[in-house]
Amino acid sequence: MVPWGPCVFPRFPHGDSCILPAMSNPTVSVILPAYNAEAFIAEAVESIRAQTYTDYEIIAVNDGSADRTGEILDQLAAETPRMQVIHQENAGLAKARNVAIEQMTGQYIALLDADDIWLPDKLQRCMDFFQANPDISIVYTPMDPFDGETGKRMEGHSKPCHAGWLGEKLFMSIFVHDPAAVFHKRVIEQCGGFDESIPVSIGNEFWLRVSPKFEFGLIDEPLALRRWSEQSLTRSNRLRGRKIKAMVLERFYEKMGGKDLVPRPKAMRRLAKVNYHAGKILVQQFENRQALPYLFKAIQYRPGYLKVYPFILWAMAGAIIR
Repeated sequence: MVPWGPCVFPRFPHGDSCILPAMSNPTVSVILPAYNAEAFIAEAVESIRAQTYTDYEIIAVNDGSADRTGEILDQLAAETPRMQVIHQENAGLAKARNVAIEQMTGQYIALLDADDIWLPDKLQRCMDFFQANPDISIVYTPMDPFDGETGKRMEGHSKPCHAGWLGEKLFMSIFVHDPAAVFHKRVIEQCGGFDESIPVSIGNEFWLRVSPKFEFGLIDEPLALRRWSEQSLTRSNRLRGRKIKAMVLERFYEKMGGKDLVPRPKAMRRLAKVNYHAGKILVQQFENRQALPYLFKAIQYRPGYLKVYPFILWAMAGAIIR
């Protein structure tokens, strides 16, 4: 059994043992954005170089880091001929991924975030799946969390995963994690790249948007590990995450085919819930005027959603007092 945690992958010594042969036309392009990730970017790259599948290139993007991330990436690229590093001013995760995708030469795209890692057979298992299922363009696996401080695997944070046409299921609950997925470039060609207008929930928006056009394959075994910390972007700003989730789900349902995929009663419950949570957080932060549109939307979607009404009264009273 492969151990869990930051020491899963050995540090290769400088020299031939860590240098992979260059390839002019690799099958897989690994996209690796990084922002202020000096503490763990080398570990992410090592998890790529430890893959049993070797027909890949690495395109890393230093997204305007203020620490030594760029320097570390350059050092790693110097000893890995199939790895290139792009340096850009800070523009966010979506832009970094899109810039890397523009430079890729592979047929398949594998995403890895700078603070996460792969198990050594992740790419091999995914490419074997594509060979056995040529009609599938996206395959993913569960992604288990591990404690970023101790390296120990954490229980109780993973959601059930599903295969097939996932539009309705992804609307109700996001369970496809970016570093656990590999997909054919035709997905980008037909659906577009990552949405640069939103700062968080970028992968969630992408998988939801492509779900009406592409079937998902599943290898039901965790092959990627998610570093869990209280400082991760979405958890550090719950309000922003809730507001963007509400916007993404509403846009998908109204303009991107969601009405044809999600039964209206289920959609109304889901939209009411996400707007309620955004409004609730705004009320708790004493942003009462901002809270009211979300709370009113919640009861518009689901008039019988009784728990919303006390927060509407709270927000209205707070707005009047202010």
